[in-house]
Amino acid sequence: MRITLLHRTQGHGVEGVHIWGIANGLRRLGHEVAVLSPHGVETEAPSARAATPQAKPRATTGRRLIAWLSERMPEFAFELAEIAYNLLAWRALVRLAAQRGTDLVYERYAIFAVAGALFARRRGVPLLLEVNYTSRSPLVRQRSRLLLPLARRFDAWVFRQATALVAVSSRLRDELIADFGVPAEKILVMPNAADPEAFNPGIAPVAEIAGVPLAGRKVIGFVGSFAPWHGLPLLLEAVRQVMEVHRDALLVLVGDGPERPQIERLAADHGMTDRVLFAGLIGHDRLMHCVAAFSLGVMPDSNDYGSPMKIFEYMALGKPVIAPDYAPLLDVITDGRQGRVFRRRDAGALAACISGYFDDPQLMAAAGRQARASVEQHHNWLNNARRSLEFALQLRSEPAAPR
Repeated sequence: MRITLLHRTQGHGVEGVHIWGIANGLRRLGHEVAVLSPHGVETEAPSARAATPQAKPRATTGRRLIAWLSERMPEFAFELAEIAYNLLAWRALVRLAAQRGTDLVYERYAIFAVAGALFARRRGVPLLLEVNYTSRSPLVRQRSRLLLPLARRFDAWVFRQATALVAVSSRLRDELIADFGVPAEKILVMPNAADPEAFNPGIAPVAEIAGVPLAGRKVIGFVGSFAPWHGLPLLLEAVRQVMEVHRDALLVLVGDGPERPQIERLAADHGMTDRVLFAGLIGHDRLMHCVAAFSLGVMPDSNDYGSPMKIFEYMALGKPVIAPDYAPLLDVITDGRQGRVFRRRDAGALAACISGYFDDPQLMAAAGRQARASVEQHHNWLNNARRSLEFALQLRSEPAAPR
C-alpha cells in the first residue's frame, strides 16, 4: 500500500519521534510511505532528529524561515497562514499522487488543516487521522479568539470526513464524542510508544553526568523541556524530601528551557546544587544511554489530554515510571505495576512514591520489568502502526455512513 503521511509540524522534538516512529512502523509492515511536511517530501528521518523540544535538526533556509515565522508572527496572522497553507499542502498532495500514487492518507491533525481531508475525499482513499489535541484543548500556544469559531467548524468537518480517528488518550476520545459528535466506534485510543530496540535495557548507561559519577547512586531522572507545564519546581521539592532520607540520591534533569534559571536557583536555595545534575540537551540517538543510568523516571506534571513520550522511553529501558493521576497517564500506567501514580501537584505524594521504591529495590526492579514488558507487548511503534492501519481498513470495508 502506498501511504502518504501528512503533517504540518517543524518535525523536530517529540513530534518528530512520533511521526518517524509511525512511518517506519508502517514500512516494517511492508508499505511504501512518503512523509509530506512543510519542508517537502521526506523519505527518511533527519539524522539529527532529537528527543527534547529545543534540540533541532540541521537548520536549512526553509527550516529557519518557518521557525522564525512561527515564533514571531502575531497569532491572528499566523492562523491566516495556517489556513493558506492548505493550498500548498493540496498542491503537494496532488503532485505526490501523480508521481507515486496514494492509497491512504495518514494525517497528523493540526488546527485549520483541511487539505488532507479534501484530497482523500476527492481521490476516494481512506483518511486515517491521528489526534493529539483539538482546537478546544488548552494548548501552550495561545490561539486568537477571533478565528476560534472557524477553527472548531474546521475540526468538526475534518473529523466527519476521516475514515478513522486515532486519539492518543481516552480524554481526547471523550472530547471527540462529546464536543464534536464523532461516533465512538470511529475512534481508536492509541497512546504514544517507544522503540524497544533502540531503548533496550541492555545498552550501556553513561558513567557520569556533569562530571559526577553515577555508579551506585539512586538516580531520579527527568527528560523534557524546562517549562511551566512540566512541574519541575514540584519535582525539586519532592526530591528535597527524598534526599533527607536517601543521602545517596541524585536528580538528573535532561533538557533545557525558560525555567532553567529558576530551577537552578531553587536547587541552590534547597542546598541541593551538588545533587541536581543538568545534562542539557541530548539528541534522541544518545538519549537512551542517559536514561539507562536512571533508577526510575519521573513525570512531575502533565495535562489531561496528551500522551507524554518520555514515559514510554523510561518504560522501554526498564525504568519504573512515577506520574501524576491524569487520565492519559492512567491509560498506560497501573499503580503498583509499571510504576506509581501520585495525586497531581502533591509534592509529598510524589516524594513518598520515590522513597517507596528506594526503600524496596526488589519492588522497583519488578516494576521496571513490568514496564519493559508493556512496551514490548503494547506500546511500541510497530504495534501502533499495525493497529491504526487495521482499524482504518476495517472501517473502510464497512458500509459508509452518510456525510
